[in-house]
Amino acid sequence: MRRTLRRFGGIATALTLMGLISLPAAAAPITDNMYPTINTTWNCPSSAALVRAGFCQTDNRTVTYYYNTSGLSAEAKSRINVAAGRFNSTDLNFSYKSTVVWSGSGETDIVYFQGSIPSGYVGFAWCNDRVDSKPYACDQHYVRFKSSTPPKSTVCHETGHAVGLTHGKNAYRPLDNSDSRLGCMTTPSASEHLGAQNVDMINATY
Repeated sequence: MRRTLRRFGGIATALTLMGLISLPAAAAPITDNMYPTINTTWNCPSSAALVRAGFCQTDNRTVTYYYNTSGLSAEAKSRINVAAGRFNSTDLNFSYKSTVVWSGSGETDIVYFQGSIPSGYVGFAWCNDRVDSKPYACDQHYVRFKSSTPPKSTVCHETGHAVGLTHGKNAYRPLDNSDSRLGCMTTPSASEHLGAQNVDMINATY
């Protein structure tokens, strides 16, 4: 994998090499499902219009989010907050902002709203403002839901896209899109939880 996973602290490593203690082997991620991979064929876009294949990584581990006060139900906002809390169990730091910053420095990282999306979909995530110095990263993602109260699994799934998590077929090595090890990133989404694979990929990236 192209990312460097974290090492044990120096003391523990030294003692291990001396044979004085043994540490359990860290479980490796089963695949690389963090954009970019060799199976993600799009460039990180920069468009206010809905882009079908257009998510990428967020620009850093501090993630601010906002939900549009019209269109999304109170329950939807609660579900977004719950999902954000689950992403906070990783090395990302999610925080809600009651006002949105659309441009300039300090843009809100994820903006959730309800609106029209292509037939057959329940949610969509895409980059609105690519970081020029980091062509794989985005200053601001839009997440749009078909319903005013999207399923919990969809909220987790689209939030995953907004930090760079891919579907199974876009991973390297590819997995079936319905592989349950992908947690809420399965297609169709069935779980509201991240699962160990996605947590590992987020922590290895951010």
